[in-house]
Amino acid sequence: MDVARLETDPRIRTRREMIERSRRRRLLWRFGAVVLCALLAWIAFMSPVLSVRRVRLLGAKHTRSADVIEAAGLDRSDNLLLVSTADVERAAETLPWVRRAEARRVLPGTLRVKVFERKPVMALTLKTGSRRSRWLLDGDGRILARGRGGKKLPVLAGIALEGIEPGSIIASKGARAGLRAYASMRPRLRHEVVAVFAPTEERLTFTLRNRTLVRFGAAENLDAKNSVLRSVLAKLRAQGKRVAYIDVRVPASPAISESAPPDVASSPPPGA
Repeated sequence: MDVARLETDPRIRTRREMIERSRRRRLLWRFGAVVLCALLAWIAFMSPVLSVRRVRLLGAKHTRSADVIEAAGLDRSDNLLLVSTADVERAAETLPWVRRAEARRVLPGTLRVKVFERKPVMALTLKTGSRRSRWLLDGDGRILARGRGGKKLPVLAGIALEGIEPGSIIASKGARAGLRAYASMRPRLRHEVVAVFAPTEERLTFTLRNRTLVRFGAAENLDAKNSVLRSVLAKLRAQGKRVAYIDVRVPASPAISESAPPDVASSPPPGA
């Protein structure tokens, strides 16, 4: 067979040309893919297209978007894809009112933060010299803000504290005992409480709406004390009687009186 004729066969030449074109196309596709990936990476991480342009806050009544931005250290130059949502959540939860936060990215430039805020349960009243201040307090003993909280919140008094600020946790054992005893009550009984006097953790006294003083003692045997208190109050209502104070420090032997002992009578009236 003639070798020269074989090498110049049109079919072989066409086949070689097809293979060469296919190889060039593959190289072009690979180069294009590399360029495209580089472009997408630049758009995603270097360009301002995916910068954090907005923080959308949901579920907040006392917390502002600016508070979350400042706490998390966010900036418009931050890339949304590089922002740690876990870090944002932890930062938001350091704010006084925020109990829990959930953050998620919404492309192209929004960070959505949903917060679950704390609820005030008492209005802590403090006296420094001749000045008196009120602070809203949640059930964990966390200071939420200055304020009275309206007539629905009971007053917590008899506490000596200094240097408190929103977001701090009160260290007073008396205050924490008062919160614990108050939280143990059923809603109907809690509704009757307008003031808590807690100079120490063993000397808790509650003031009811009808101005009856309840000597509660330490925050222990809570179920027994609350049960006895409810029974005594129900019996007094049925009899149409009102007393000055009720003593449930020893649940097995409750006591009532039409006049309060001097140490109980010294407890602050509602709104003190």
